[in-house]
Amino acid sequence: MKPQVLPSQRRVTSWRGSSGFTVIEALIAGLVVASVMTAVARLSLSAMATSRNQSSRNAIEAAINDHIQLVQMQDSYLTPEALVVKTGMSNTTDALEIACGYKTQNAGDTASSPSTYLKNHLQDPTIAGETPHPAVTIDWNDANRSLLVLTYSFEAPESSIGIEKRIVDVNPNFSSQCYDVP
Repeated sequence: MKPQVLPSQRRVTSWRGSSGFTVIEALIAGLVVASVMTAVARLSLSAMATSRNQSSRNAIEAAINDHIQLVQMQDSYLTPEALVVKTGMSNTTDALEIACGYKTQNAGDTASSPSTYLKNHLQDPTIAGETPHPAVTIDWNDANRSLLVLTYSFEAPESSIGIEKRIVDVNPNFSSQCYDVP
């Protein structure tokens, strides 16, 4: 026979034995998930900003490198034979004398130097005079008679860096023959 259970002796069941979470446990778990998601979001934003800066830097550097190659290519095309065509002279000696700055092409002109001649040639928009990228400025310095100095300046995409410069020295291709001109 089964013992009889009186109403006052009934067993009270506890929620502890069930397979659920308490409200406090759920709140703590929610806070942990929220803090982890916040950290991941910050890392993602930082990675996207770095990627954008790197993309901008790559575009600027590629444009500068392309322009440097264009300048070197156009300089290599300035042979004595090409100078004859460019100056309209009938022989290479006269063309070299103009390019080397020993005489002027027109009366009243001032004589230039090999670097000035190369600068004037390269600054023609159809040759290499266009700025390679909107963020880049070019300073063409022909103060040295035999050396053209190009300075490419641009604002770095990273806010902590500021202005950056790339400096290229170009010795005019034809200038070695200026010493042979009488």
